[in-house]
Parts: sequence; C-alpha cells; structure tokens
Amino acid sequence: MSTATTYRSLATARDQVRAALDAMATALAGDEFAWASDGEVADTLLEFVGFQRRLDAMSGDLSARVSGGTAFSGAGFRTAAAWLRARTNESFAGARRILDAGDWAIAVPQMAHAWRRGLVGRGHLAALIEAHQRYPRLSAELTLIEKQLADIAADLDPRTFQRTLMAKLHEIDPDAVDDAESKRRRRDIGLHVSTLLDGFVKVDGVLSPELGQHLINSLASARDAIRVRDDQTDAPQPDRRLSQINADALQYILDAATSATGEGKLPDIGGSRPVVQILVDSESLITEGAAAPGWITSLTGTAVTPVSAATARRLACDSVRQILLLDPRGHLDAISRFERTVPTPMRRAITLREHGFCRFPGCASAIREVHHIVFWEHGGSTTTDNLVGLCSHHHHLIHDKGWSLSGDPNQRLTFTDPRQRQWHADPPDRD
Repeated sequence: MSTATTYRSLATARDQVRAALDAMATALAGDEFAWASDGEVADTLLEFVGFQRRLDAMSGDLSARVSGGTAFSGAGFRTAAAWLRARTNESFAGARRILDAGDWAIAVPQMAHAWRRGLVGRGHLAALIEAHQRYPRLSAELTLIEKQLADIAADLDPRTFQRTLMAKLHEIDPDAVDDAESKRRRRDIGLHVSTLLDGFVKVDGVLSPELGQHLINSLASARDAIRVRDDQTDAPQPDRRLSQINADALQYILDAATSATGEGKLPDIGGSRPVVQILVDSESLITEGAAAPGWITSLTGTAVTPVSAATARRLACDSVRQILLLDPRGHLDAISRFERTVPTPMRRAITLREHGFCRFPGCASAIREVHHIVFWEHGGSTTTDNLVGLCSHHHHLIHDKGWSLSGDPNQRLTFTDPRQRQWHADPPDRD
C-alpha cells in the first residue's frame, strides 16, 4: 500500500468518525432523543463511556506519532505541546495531558490495548504508570504481569485497582516497596503554607499515609459536628462545595487545638500562649465602614497580611488574638488585652454560665469565642452582662453576615437575621 493510499485511508476513517458524531448530535437535538425511552438513553450513555475511552486511547496513538514526528517542528514549534496548544484552544496542561497519553500507550502496551477496546479508562493507566515511576525496582515484574493486571483492571474502578496494584507490589517485593516509600518520605513529604498577594493563605503539600488519614478522619469528624450544629437551627444553610466545608472543618479543628488543656495543649511560644497579633489604627477599629486595613503580624512583629477594619473588629473579640491600636501618627496607642478582650477568669465564668455550649438557639458546639453583645467600639462594656459565649461559626455570623444580637445573657437573648426573622435563646437550666 502506498503512502498516499495510507493517508487517504486515515482521512476516510476520520471523515467517518466525524459523520457518526454529527449523526448522534442530530439525534440528540431532534425527536429521536425526545421519544427515546429512559432505558435507551441510559444504555447510550454507557456506550458513550466506552466510546470516550476508545477515543482517548486513539488520541494517545496519534500523540505518540506526533511527538516522535516532524510535523510540529516543520510548522516552526519547539515542542509538540506548543504546537497542539497553538492549533487548538487547549490550555498547556490540556495539551500536555493529551500528549501524555501517547507516552503511556508506549510504556504499558497491554493496558493501552484494553484502553483502545474501552475496557479501562485513563485512571487505570495512570495508576499503572505511577507504579512504574514510583517503584522502578519492580518495573520489570510489572511488565511481566501487565496482561493480568489489565484483565483485573477491567472489573475494577481506578481507585480499587490502585489498591489491588499496591497489594500486588507488596507480594512481589515488600522490601522494594518499603525502600521506595522511605525515599519518598524523605523527598516529598512536606506542608507548604504561603500568603497570597491579597492576604489569603494557600495550603498544599504531601503527607505521610498515616498523617494524611489522620487529617482526613479529623476533617470528617469536624464536618459531622458542623452538620449537626447546622441541622439544629432553623436558619437556612446555603449549598457549599466540599472544599468550603473542609475549610470550616479545619477552623473547627484548630479552635479545638488552641482551646485544649493538659497534654493536648499546644506548646507556648516564647513563654506565652500562641497569639495572633493584629495592628490597626484606633479610628478604623471604632468607625464602622472604615477602609484602612489592619495587619496580621509575624512572630517578629512585622506586618505581613492585611485584613479589613471590619475583620479586625471581629477578631478583637477573640481571646487568642490581640489588637495593637495605633494612633494617627502610627505610634502604639493601646493593647486590646487590657480594655477589650475578656480576661480568663471572666471567660471561665461565662463558659460555666452557658454550660460550655454556644448560646445560639439549638447549637451544640462548644464555646470558642466570647462576644460583646453591645460592641466594645460602640460603648459596650467588658462585663458578664454584656458578654455571651459563641462558637466560631455563629460569632462570624453576627459580625460578617448581617445578623444582630440583643438582650440580657442572664435572661433571654434574641438573634435577628438579615431578613429580620428572630430566634430566641433562654439561659440553660441551672439544675
């Protein structure tokens, strides 16, 4: 067969695929789709999963040829990824992902064959490729049993296949697995915490399996506690992503850690309990709507992260944070601990009065912060008849979400939401 004939054959096959896709698009847009039974639609979706896998695998075959060929360099591009990105609207990461499939097809041919048949997906190949890369001493053995692994993968989802693959690696050579894991612990384990330009903090890293699972379990437990808390109030709860709920769960965990006593207590820093200090000018602390930011400081006192004046006012209620007031000239004017923050004995008295639980109606969370009912900057006093114990969530609700709080904590408190609906909270029984 001539080269020209080969090219025409490939072009013909490509035209046939395009025609089939056009036919399906027409069917989905027309009466065929409207009149199809639910069962037929479901069967079509299942078929499409297989079609997508086969198309991904074929893209891998094409990518391998392009990466090893001269088309991209002949068009003036240094890499195949740059060429693909320029010729399509793919991101660089998207182009790299397409081309990686070509490398995978060459590296694990038996698994790639199952991919072309639609029996496995990209996740299965990724698991096997990762095993080759992470355990190079076992790569030869993996190649010998690759056909067996492909057959196993056809019956498992990628995550289950990954666990099965790990068990197989331990069977082959547990010492090699342990050695690779030890090297990875030394090389990869770490936690990165960085402050972004706008003051938000980015957290990422790689944890050991045991520490990672500890974190996963702790987040799950905290999410459950938050869910119970939210279910016990009639206040509407917005739908949120899991990542957003995890952020609240992390705050819940950190609050519990900073409130712990005895052996679970966090160690002191320089002889004092860890304190987050915030620099803010006195005018911003007093004036509602002030624009000048406060600054969260480092352990050395350097201003590192800006926060809004409103945030500084909210944080000033918390006993593990300290507000450093600056006069208009920038000189230290006062430290909140002596005027505003609740002294430890008073905090204990309030905790006893509330029986240790947040005063918000129906909330079963422990008290994390003590709140001024009449704000300190509005003339409220730091006395027990103007203080109430709240969890972090409901403290944030009052300061930042438009809720208000009124009443006598020794009698009845009234929580009012932004729509002026009211919830009442009586003091806990004294018996």
